[in-house]
Amino acid sequence: MQTEALPANEMDVAGEQALYRAMRNFWHPVMYASELGEDRPAKAVLLDQDLVLVRLGGEVRCFRDLCLHRGTALSLGWVEGDRLRCAYHGWTYDPEGVAVEIPARPELSGHLKVQLTRYPVREKDGLIWVSLVEEPVFPIPEFPEYGDGSYRVVAGPVYEWKCSAPRRLENFVDFAHFAWIHDGVLGTRDRPEVPDHDVIREGGELRFAYPDYIEPSHIEKNEGLAPTTEEIETDISYRLFMPFTVLLEQRVPGDKHYVLFFSVCPIGPKRIRNFTFMSRDYALDEETDQKMLEFNELVISQDRPIVESQRPEELPVDLSAELHVRGVDAISLQYRRWLIELARSERTAAST
Repeated sequence: MQTEALPANEMDVAGEQALYRAMRNFWHPVMYASELGEDRPAKAVLLDQDLVLVRLGGEVRCFRDLCLHRGTALSLGWVEGDRLRCAYHGWTYDPEGVAVEIPARPELSGHLKVQLTRYPVREKDGLIWVSLVEEPVFPIPEFPEYGDGSYRVVAGPVYEWKCSAPRRLENFVDFAHFAWIHDGVLGTRDRPEVPDHDVIREGGELRFAYPDYIEPSHIEKNEGLAPTTEEIETDISYRLFMPFTVLLEQRVPGDKHYVLFFSVCPIGPKRIRNFTFMSRDYALDEETDQKMLEFNELVISQDRPIVESQRPEELPVDLSAELHVRGVDAISLQYRRWLIELARSERTAAST
């Protein structure tokens, strides 16, 4: 049976568009560090801006993906020593983005005062982060387990969805959907209630927890725990780094820890790229790695059609636009209020 596609919506100029513009002021992951080799540049898109990432002079560099000569994508070029060469006419740029070689007119090499648009870029904890402004609002999110030798860290496949970054992030921290979308996986419809929980705003984070959380013992994530019952009691805490990153820390039986680092890159207003690291200090073998990846893929496949169906694609920058349930939607309300503040700040800045 065919179903009619839901119509897309236009972003409200005073609300959602302002919020989208405000996202330029933060760090965002654009690719896994492993996706960027040593001899070839790589293309990325962040907030509709085409970028080229390249390793030059021992460091990652990020430029606008546009040769200054004839507008060719520099991501089609290659690395020569510590320089980036354009594939079209061979123009070559140094690590600062300065044009240093013009093959067709060698006498001009080093004399043209032209430089690529550069963006702040950092390689940290297995990801490459980019900001479209020189001074991002908050630091890059923390993922301490990445460099901790007692944890085994597995990177999940990159995946793209047709939705906004706030919708995806809100889905990730929505406790009430566990029992319905992930019945028998993360929750059960026999216990759909969401317990009261506090949401604390601290620095650039929202912090909240789900103590005494019950989940099935047979799921792949709990392989290696040797549970003796069908369900296990765990303790989950979250750190939501504004705007689109979550660090989930779960204490499981035997004083073991499962930690999930999840971050969303807004390619555009209605398209995202997702990055996930799963880490644990138990069952440190490759077979468990694969089971973890299969578990993650199952959860993703259950969430995707739900989130991509939501309208409007963006979170409405108006708390009255959708209904909210006291207690159950506490996280969402705090998150949306913060996003509204960011949108208002952007509107104020644009009007001055």
